Amino acid sequence: MDSNYTAKLVYSGEGAAVSFDHSVSYIDFSNSVHDRFPVLGRSIVNMRYTVFPDVVSYRLENEDDMKMMFRVLVCYSSNFVDVDVCSFDVSASSSESVLSNNVSEDSSVSFDENDYLGCYKPEEAKRSCSKRWENYIKSKDQKFQGGVEGFRLKLRMYAIEMRFEYNCHGVVRLQTNKMMGSKIIKSIMLDKVRENPNKNTIDIYHDIKSDYGMEVSYRTAWYGKERARESVLGGDADSYAQLVWFGQKAVESNPGSTIKIEYEPETRRFERMFVCYDAWMKGFQFCRPIMFIDATFISNKYRGQLIGASAKDANQGTF
Repeated sequence: MDSNYTAKLVYSGEGAAVSFDHSVSYIDFSNSVHDRFPVLGRSIVNMRYTVFPDVVSYRLENEDDMKMMFRVLVCYSSNFVDVDVCSFDVSASSSESVLSNNVSEDSSVSFDENDYLGCYKPEEAKRSCSKRWENYIKSKDQKFQGGVEGFRLKLRMYAIEMRFEYNCHGVVRLQTNKMMGSKIIKSIMLDKVRENPNKNTIDIYHDIKSDYGMEVSYRTAWYGKERARESVLGGDADSYAQLVWFGQKAVESNPGSTIKIEYEPETRRFERMFVCYDAWMKGFQFCRPIMFIDATFISNKYRGQLIGASAKDANQGTF
């Protein structure tokens, strides 16, 4: 595969392309984006990228994200990456910081309000992260990454972003939409769940409201989080189904170990599992003849308890 790559940039419905290679840093790439879109000015850019055939968009915010993008490109043997560019203006906040740094609370210098009010300007409306969804469907005979499922996901996102209603004040974007389901939440929250698999449902609810300006029910946010966790970690049912395979391989690689799995004969529903490696059994022979039993709760949807045994060795250590 060629070491040169091409990034297809999209900002506010306009497209551009830049070429780069493995020597390009995140700062250089960001400067290239500003050069291709002069309208950005001093704005800070927020970028997300997608590599075919993957339908998930990944964040591109720092040097680590840049290195990870190269890995994704190599993983999919691709020379092309789609980059969605968002921006927000920092001129107002920078002016405020300059003023606060130059004037202390105990300063005796007096100002006329007309001298410095010009440093401020009304805060611009926050750009929603869903703004790029309006570019997902562009023309006839357009091809979509991910096949039928990828097309359906993009179509839902496009319909949500382009759905409006009219009132006496003009065009207003709907805050609630029935098409904002768990599949879309899984897609947009996948990166955050990958960073923190234990992320709370209420945090995801607030992230969607803050970043995308949309309100969803708690139940929908929960299902979206569970779909994202299953995509990252795998499903609980699949994990239980692999216990028999795990027991066989563990005994093969650890001769002398004891692993027993009990389940209901009729339904083959899992009941309990006992694991004791050969090294553990030999180690307990050199511990004090007192065994401590403790348990913790399993918090997945199947519930249960995980029970462990420990003992004290001659050095007052826990075995």
